[in-house]
Amino acid sequence: MDGMNGAKASIDSAEQTTVYMVDYTPTTGGEVVKNHKWVTESEITK
Repeated sequence: MDGMNGAKASIDSAEQTTVYMVDYTPTTGGEVVKNHKWVTESEITK
């Protein structure tokens, strides 16, 4: 992301699970956003 060059981070925890990348079209208009965020299997609802 812009402005993140040189930023440092640490991982607090991790878990083995299936993750998905989300593509969506904003309801306010605009272009499709691709690969927006990682969503875990437990976050997906039917």
